[in-house]
Formats: sequence, C-alpha cells, structure tokens
Amino acid sequence: MKYFDTSVILLSILNDPRRERAIMELEKGGITSELGFVELVSYLSRNMTDPLPNAVSIINRFNISVRSLPKIRSSPMGETTEVVHFALRIAEEVKLRTLDLLHVSYAVLLGASELVTADREFLRAKAFLSRQGVEVNLLE
Repeated sequence: MKYFDTSVILLSILNDPRRERAIMELEKGGITSELGFVELVSYLSRNMTDPLPNAVSIINRFNISVRSLPKIRSSPMGETTEVVHFALRIAEEVKLRTLDLLHVSYAVLLGASELVTADREFLRAKAFLSRQGVEVNLLE
C-alpha cells in the first residue's frame, strides 16, 4: 500500500515537471494521513477561497483514503496519540523536520509498503524505513 506525502498530492495541481509522474502514482491509489489532508487544506487556503471542498475533490479524484491513528499511548509527557509516541521514539534516529517525522511515523504505523514523496529530505529516513518494510519512492 502506498502512503502519499503531501508534496506528491500537491504536484497533481501544480505546474511542475514532476506533475505527470505524480498523477501516475496517485492514480494507483493509496493512503495519506490526516496530517497530509490538513497540509493540503492549509496550502489551498493560501491560494484559493473555499479550500476544504477543493481538497476533498483532489483526494476523491485519486481515490486516496485519509487515515488517522486515534489510539492513545503513555509517554514521558503523559498521554499522547500513537503517532506522536512513535515519532518521539524515532526522532533521534531519523533526524527529520517535525512534519516529515510525523509522515514517516504515519507511513510505518499505517502499514504502508511504500512512501511516495517529492521531498528529498525523506531520503534521510531511507535506512530506517527500509528496516520497517517501507520503500521510499522519490519523484524527481
């Protein structure tokens, strides 16, 4: 199952040389996280009116499932969501920016076999993801 980082979803609507490749990947279907959906709405809100229906339309166009991880876990800070708990545990190893770290966490916890991204930063987590059974597919 493919996990789509927000960068790939955005490429489907941008004038970018990687657009066609992104569309080909998205048309195969897959998942993104609630984080990916929020990032999409945030981007659209800075570039158009009424971003939520447009974001839903983009997600539906490619039959992407938006997933969440509502499970609560105990952490040194008290109770956190499962994705935050996992991100805290892997942060030192993968050394990514916060949102990328959360995308990596979602991809692993949601059981993705592939993380599709247009962001080269994810290559920093390639070895970690490989050990988790997740391949990084960088659209260049």
